[in-house]
Amino acid sequence: MNKCYYKLPFDFASVLDENRGYAEMCTELESIDQHIEMLIGTYPGEHCYDRNYGTGIWDMDFERIVSLDAWKTRFVECLSDAISKYEQRISNCSFRLDVEDVIKENVLSKNVSIRKKVDIYIDAILNSAGSKCSLYYTLYLGPLSKD
Repeated sequence: MNKCYYKLPFDFASVLDENRGYAEMCTELESIDQHIEMLIGTYPGEHCYDRNYGTGIWDMDFERIVSLDAWKTRFVECLSDAISKYEQRISNCSFRLDVEDVIKENVLSKNVSIRKKVDIYIDAILNSAGSKCSLYYTLYLGPLSKD
């Protein structure tokens, strides 16, 4: 059975346009990628129809990291729980995180802000085809400032 997947954000103007009259389509993998990106960016309780939708990583946003390995493990658990619950089109997910500090300095005010940059790599099986797929996301967490 062929399924249709639409690109996000959905362009209602193109559907209502007399000349075009259609929405832009995407592949199943692009649809999964868009959905996981939305899932990662949503805090639980933010979605009005499903209060559990989203990832618990936002509770870790301003957390002081004592052990990077423990923090990564908890981050992956939050991600894994959300993806296994809300994205059924992939399975056997394995995760890899690269975490680094990104420093931004404002020369005029002499303020320094530090953010955590998290590169998320997901390897999984695309259930419809039984093939391997890889997804990648970059996330910036917790603007910490230091004078």
